[in-house]
Amino acid sequence: MSALPGNAPVQRLNFDILWEIIMINADMFNNRRVLETTLATSQVCRSWRRFMLNTPSIWAHLIDFRDRQWYAVKGRRALMRRNGTDMLWIKVPSMFTFGLERTKIISDVVSENWERLRELDVTIRHEDVDQWPLLRQPVPHLESFGITFTQYSTEFKHILSSLFGGSAPMLRELRFNGPSYNCFARPSWMHQLRSLELTVELTVSEMLEVLMVTKHLVNLRLDQILDDDTTSTLLPVSLLKLAHLHMHLTAALASAAVFLDHICIPPECSLNLSMRPILPRNLDKESFAAIIRAISTCARASFTHHAPQYLGLTITLRHFTLETTSHADGPEFKFCMELVPQQIFPEHVRPALLSEFSLPCFSEVTRFRVGISDMNFQVPQIPAFMACLTAVTAIWTDKWSLRYLICAQAAPKGAETGPRSVFSTLKILHLRALLSSRATKSGFDSSTDPVSHFVMANIAHGHVLRVIDFTTDTLEVLPDMEFLREAVGLKVRWRQCGVADICEYICGTGEPQKVEFV
Repeated sequence: MSALPGNAPVQRLNFDILWEIIMINADMFNNRRVLETTLATSQVCRSWRRFMLNTPSIWAHLIDFRDRQWYAVKGRRALMRRNGTDMLWIKVPSMFTFGLERTKIISDVVSENWERLRELDVTIRHEDVDQWPLLRQPVPHLESFGITFTQYSTEFKHILSSLFGGSAPMLRELRFNGPSYNCFARPSWMHQLRSLELTVELTVSEMLEVLMVTKHLVNLRLDQILDDDTTSTLLPVSLLKLAHLHMHLTAALASAAVFLDHICIPPECSLNLSMRPILPRNLDKESFAAIIRAISTCARASFTHHAPQYLGLTITLRHFTLETTSHADGPEFKFCMELVPQQIFPEHVRPALLSEFSLPCFSEVTRFRVGISDMNFQVPQIPAFMACLTAVTAIWTDKWSLRYLICAQAAPKGAETGPRSVFSTLKILHLRALLSSRATKSGFDSSTDPVSHFVMANIAHGHVLRVIDFTTDTLEVLPDMEFLREAVGLKVRWRQCGVADICEYICGTGEPQKVEFV
């Protein structure tokens, strides 16, 4: 920063803020075009460019062989000169279209800087195996390693069995993407891993074997788990430091249930469980019930210690998502499943999902986002699910999804206790897509004005809303709705296209077109 003129705008930025901006934009492992973007933005002004060129560590993190400059002598020399002596992040794409000259350039750069590597990400084909003898050598400073195999080959086993010669003392992150292998021979560096991503088909027993020697994991991502016949001999694995578990499944749901039953994770662990795209035939009643029960059990264990404050629910004919968050630094939970296109859920799926996730701990949820569409029938378990939400103060939804909330209001609680009182603490209702919707009026819905129906039902129960908020979309004027005349004192807010201020109308105080701006 000392090389910059004192009056340069970049000089006035807090250094930590500037560095954070650079690091976000220099993370080439999450953004394919980050090097291209960084090089382009270095032209913004003379002061910025001078800063970029005099900060070696920035360029050191940007060795991406997808950039054409690496294959011109002048460009390569300039890039290597700028990286100074700092540690390197290197990303090597598949060399399928590369000639021998480019392949040799890549090999030479990696080889010459092997002991400076901090992060390395490589993609290997069968034909490339001989180009990577380096992967069998000890690597003293490597902290993050990703390897992708583009095809099946027995040659890859030889690389994996001797990866880094068993010596990678600083390695903390491993990303593996390839064919099915029982590929880990328990090298000494496995026990020190903190992050593990496996996009590979392993059986439950093989997966548990891997986790037996990676008990210090903080992040774990698994993309496939296969069935095996050894469930009776499986031993549970404790991952007491795990903070994030991400599982993606497309089949073998029963194996996922077995896996979840055999791992012990702390209640502070965030869970992200995805099942898609799923074929209906993989959702047989017994195996589906087992996996949903296992997922629900994990969620309950977490919610016991960290009750959710936010809940999101999305349901369509082929999609279901439930997600929660607790406090700002607390764990998150997300479960998502989706069928292949043109398919719909079997009859038992939605009831099973809603029943398993109708949890008492949802009584502490204060913010609720719900979207239910494309269904022209009622699901009996929806009212029971909604009845768990006894502390909700704000709802985000649309007028078509309100039909299901209205049904929850109308559902009887029991002959001895009278009608159910749902959303008794609700203060703000945020509505989107007021005037139009791709959804059609449902056969079970008799209301032509679902917004008024919902508002007036709350009033009938003695629970008066404070605000109806339409500001998600824009409206020129408020449509004619019954509650505008009946719900005296209720505030209604909306935005007009091209107007910065928010319009506010208080029901019962004249015509809605005569509004104040807030």
